[in-house]
Amino acid sequence: MAAVLSLLLVVLISHAPSAFPATTTEATTGLRVAITRTDSPSSFTFKERFHRAVERSRRRREVLKLAKSSRHDVEAVFKWGDSEYLIELAVGTPIQPITAILDTGSDLIWTQCMPCIRCLPQPSPYYDPSTSSTYSVLPCSSPSCSGVQHFCTQALCQYYTSYGDNTETNGFLGTETLTFGRKRVPGITFGCGSWNNGTLSNSTGIVGLGRGSLSLPSQLHPRRFSYCLTPDKSTSTGHLFLGSKAKLGRRHRGGRVQTTPMLPSPSAVPFNTYYYLPIQGISLGRTLLPIPKTAFQIKKDGNGGMIIDSGTQFTIVDPAAFHVIVKKISSLVHLPVAELTNESLCFSWTPGLHPLPEMPDMVFHFDGANMVIPRDKYMFLDPDDGFCLAIIAMDGTSILGNYMQQNMHILYDLEANSLSFADARCDQI
Repeated sequence: MAAVLSLLLVVLISHAPSAFPATTTEATTGLRVAITRTDSPSSFTFKERFHRAVERSRRRREVLKLAKSSRHDVEAVFKWGDSEYLIELAVGTPIQPITAILDTGSDLIWTQCMPCIRCLPQPSPYYDPSTSSTYSVLPCSSPSCSGVQHFCTQALCQYYTSYGDNTETNGFLGTETLTFGRKRVPGITFGCGSWNNGTLSNSTGIVGLGRGSLSLPSQLHPRRFSYCLTPDKSTSTGHLFLGSKAKLGRRHRGGRVQTTPMLPSPSAVPFNTYYYLPIQGISLGRTLLPIPKTAFQIKKDGNGGMIIDSGTQFTIVDPAAFHVIVKKISSLVHLPVAELTNESLCFSWTPGLHPLPEMPDMVFHFDGANMVIPRDKYMFLDPDDGFCLAIIAMDGTSILGNYMQQNMHILYDLEANSLSFADARCDQI
């Protein structure tokens, strides 16, 4: 590994220009960027995709548990990957387009870089810092270097980061100009990954939106940001907004706006980067489920509680909550059980043979707000294979996943430390 890292240093530095980041006088407020959306190609059956999604969510949860590790106004594009949402932007001068996973559960912004010692397939050319006049490698003495797991190589900041699906990236931390539509934002700290492994879901890297110092919101310093996620089977697009573009108003055109305070994040790494929600309980229809209060309590070591995460597909709850939910769902769905384990539930369903059951809304009760989840956002269907619960069980921190967040405009007010949300047609925002 040492030989590989030495080669990475020699090759990357040989391609790095000596210029410091350029600045731009272009206005940095009032940005709106057109967006596109495509589904990543997949040869997997529904059952395979379901089990892959469960496994990815499980691994994601494990990493969240165990990992130690007027430029304010921006709007970016995003689209659906394998189980994540992707944003489109560009990097460098002249610009080089990239498509990155949108992730509120991590901080680092990074993309795969030339020269590639080991890189994953991606839909566009690899970013080449040697062709950019605004790229600069950061020294270990830079304060930004302390914001990521790193080590010093010839006084330069070399980072290493891993994710829940075993994806990992290794490279040098640098600064560069990012472009969102027509808006250019100079001096953004990012990772130039020349050694990468795992999967990137038809993207080039990751854009972290967490609370840490290297995330996009932390570097742009907006008072708030929001996003609206279109359904995974849709070909339409949605938006990510930062700064003055992020707003819901008192009444959103899609429905009533509700607001709940976000809880203070535990100080321990990695929990300090997550957005914790004050969940009080869960109802199904008019029935408040008898879930023990301890299922959602934040523990002294940082585990427990519930976070909201754009990078996890399925919602994850403590087993004590899961078993109560499964018992109630099973009493409502009069279909043969196809799969019931300690972490998942699926029913057999055949079009024309069994009618799809009518089911009440699920409601997540937060402090001062109720998030209503209709059947098609807590259950999902494939005509050939099953009718499944989009919730899985794992010990520790619960996660409100992106499947339940679809067609909902969600706003993170970083100044007020609150989360607002309203039902929306995300393809019309």
